[in-house]
Amino acid sequence: MARDGGFRDLDAVLAWHPGDSSGVNNYGGSAIDSLVYEFFGKTSHGASAHMGRSALDGVMLMDVAANYLREHVPENVRIHCVIRNGGDAPNVVPAYAKVWYYVRGKDRAEVDEVRERLTDCARGAALATGTRMKWHRISAVYPRLPNDTMCTAVHKNLELFGTPRVNKTDRERVKALGYEGEFNTAIAEGSGSQGRGSTDEDNVSWLAPLGRFQMVCYTQDTPGHHRDMAAQALMPFAERSMLQTAKVFAGAAVDLCQDQKLMREARTEFRKRTRGFKYDPLVSKKQPVPIDPP
Repeated sequence: MARDGGFRDLDAVLAWHPGDSSGVNNYGGSAIDSLVYEFFGKTSHGASAHMGRSALDGVMLMDVAANYLREHVPENVRIHCVIRNGGDAPNVVPAYAKVWYYVRGKDRAEVDEVRERLTDCARGAALATGTRMKWHRISAVYPRLPNDTMCTAVHKNLELFGTPRVNKTDRERVKALGYEGEFNTAIAEGSGSQGRGSTDEDNVSWLAPLGRFQMVCYTQDTPGHHRDMAAQALMPFAERSMLQTAKVFAGAAVDLCQDQKLMREARTEFRKRTRGFKYDPLVSKKQPVPIDPP
């Protein structure tokens, strides 16, 4: 959307995310590259494997090299992967294999450097296995560009409207899932710090002033990207949380639209922080939107 002009000419942007706590984070998450590496070999019967060149061997050897790479990157860097295609049967040497990687870091420069080193691991694996490799980047995320003015405006409305109240039924529903943790309905002070996770809304912060907050929707210690997180999102507490979220959105939008000084300060800060910067979506204009998993 950013690449194709979806956020062109916006005055400001408001965003939110569900969480196990509430507050405003002015510093966002990690930069990230989403990368696909494909290996192409030569198939053969497993009993005559010497006749083939295993694309899966290329993927597995790349992952071994990536594991050794992890010792020699900054501590905040994260490298994750899943094998999306590794062949069809044990007795057939696979001619094609595909692995999907994430590389996270504190900023674009750090991710760019580690990505190049990871790609060298893939090149070496292809050379060692007699296969051919190609790679492409599905998407790229920037770290958030802070905007103190937007952060203050959103935090003011989060304090004004508050978080949803917790009742006995809410606690009983969550306890039935096996969670003893409480709902944290306090609002964090300050402007947060850079997180380990990544979010593509941070790209938009380089295109317009961004104000982003988090609203409690589930109990503390609930694992992210987990079925129990999804289950709690269906409960009445989470629905009331979204209603509070809508109030914060509306209040901040009204303030920005009615207070010309506030909007002017947010825009001035944005222009100062982006001086000399030109946004690069880091994906080709010809690359289709990745609707299906890679």
